[in-house]
This record gives sequence, structure tokens and C-alpha cells, in this order.
Amino acid sequence: MEQQIAQGQQKKKFLSRDQWVILIIVVALTLVAWIYLAANGSDSDMAGMSMDMTGANDPSMDQQMAERLGAAAYKPTMPGFSMFVPMWIIMCIGMMLPTAVPMFFTYHTVSKRRAQGGSAIGPTLLFVLGYVLLWALFGVACWVVGTLIINLVGDLITSWAGNTIGVAAIFLFAGVYQLTPLKNACLKGCQHPLQFVMHKWKEGMGGALLMGMRHGIECIGCCWALMLVLFPLGMMNLFWMGIFTIVMFFEKNAKYGTIISKMAGVLFLIAGGVLMTVSLIGMM
Repeated sequence: MEQQIAQGQQKKKFLSRDQWVILIIVVALTLVAWIYLAANGSDSDMAGMSMDMTGANDPSMDQQMAERLGAAAYKPTMPGFSMFVPMWIIMCIGMMLPTAVPMFFTYHTVSKRRAQGGSAIGPTLLFVLGYVLLWALFGVACWVVGTLIINLVGDLITSWAGNTIGVAAIFLFAGVYQLTPLKNACLKGCQHPLQFVMHKWKEGMGGALLMGMRHGIECIGCCWALMLVLFPLGMMNLFWMGIFTIVMFFEKNAKYGTIISKMAGVLFLIAGGVLMTVSLIGMM
């Protein structure tokens, strides 16, 4: 059956009506997410925050306040849960849904064949929902881990050099992961949607949701390091979001996606090495 479906996909030149519906839904969700992020992704919550020091008469107090403000400028912070998680989910909808469209189409094709011609839009949308749900849960995990790390070491980072070392460590960590066998294994799972769907198949609506979540696990294993690098670059920076969306799409769907993945890893290692060197020199 797997070979028949593969041959059928090769012969098909145009999308079916159901696949057009799925594509329109994915594109609409993606556009809404990007428009929302463009309108609300800036640091508007920080607007209006200022410190009026003009009334201070004690020069030593001025100096102490300036030192505190300087330290706060470099101290990493984590947004509140109620702000971070919704924005994370919207960001993942905008970035990750487009990269998984071939997987959604493949699931729909197999589901429709198993339904003997019946509509497979419902199960496919549940598959998409399961995929988004896993990325949402991963966002919760990121918030918890990030908050714990900042609470543990945040007070130690009070200078430009210390902040830069932290950023360099993230780049180096992500670069190393991009070159690991685990990254490659997760990437292969994303690169071969038909193999995934046939080998992980589960019947029913609940099975569709579980399969979407299962694919979400593989996709997170493939892309989490790239998402990690977005933290220092700016989680809501539309430019970097766009660049990383393109990288992840071609990683998962291009013929030479594995090479693109390794190239990204090498670039992260170079960037991390440069930042680490510069920050260490600045501390001398």
C-alpha cells in the first residue's frame, strides 16, 4: 500500500479539493499569526517605563542608581507565563505550520484511502491540532526551564561581557546539536512523511490527534535548537523568524535538507565562537 500511495502522489499534478481546503486553512492561520505578531510583537509592554533622576540631590545616590540600571540592562529576563505561552503558540503557528504542509497532505492522502473515498478533512485537522498542541506544551516547558535558569544565574549576569557569554553558549550548544545523530534522526522523520504516516498509523479521530502529537515530538527534536537561538536574537523579531522559518522548511522538505541543517550548525558554532572570544577579551 505504501508503494501504491507513493506512485499515486508522483502521478498527481494538482491538489485535490480537500487538500486545497487544508492548504487554505493552514495559510489563513499562518497569515493571521504573522499579522498578529507584526502588530503586537514589539516591546510595547515596556513603553513608558522610565526613571526620573532629576530630583536626586545626592551624587552617590545618582551613581548607585546608574549602576543598578546598568546591571538591569544586561540581566536576562523571562516574560510572565500568561504573556509568553500565548505568544509562543502564535509564533509556532506562524513558523511551524508552513514547514509541515507536506506531512499534512500525506496524512490526508493515506486517511482518505483508508476511508475508501470518504472525507478525511476532519482527521487531518485533528492531526494538525495535535501537532500544534505538542509545540504549545514545549513552549510551557521552555518557560519553566528558562525561568529556573534565570532565577539561578540571572543575578550573575550584570555586564555586557557576561550577557554575551550566555548568548555565545546558546549558539555553541545549538550548533553542536545540529551536527548530532539525534538531530539527523529527527530530521529524517520529518523528511519522509509517507514513511512516518504508514509506520505510525493509528485509527480513528483520537488516533489522528495522537499521530499529530507524535509528529510534533519528531519536529521538536528536529527544530528545538533553531528555536532556542531565537531567544537571544529576539523571540518576536519578524526578520529572524522569517529566516528561521525558511531554514526549517528547507531542512525538512528540500532534497539537500541534511546539508542545510549541518551548514546552520557550522554557522552557529562560528557565531558562538566569535561571540565567546569577543566577550572573553572584553573581560580582560
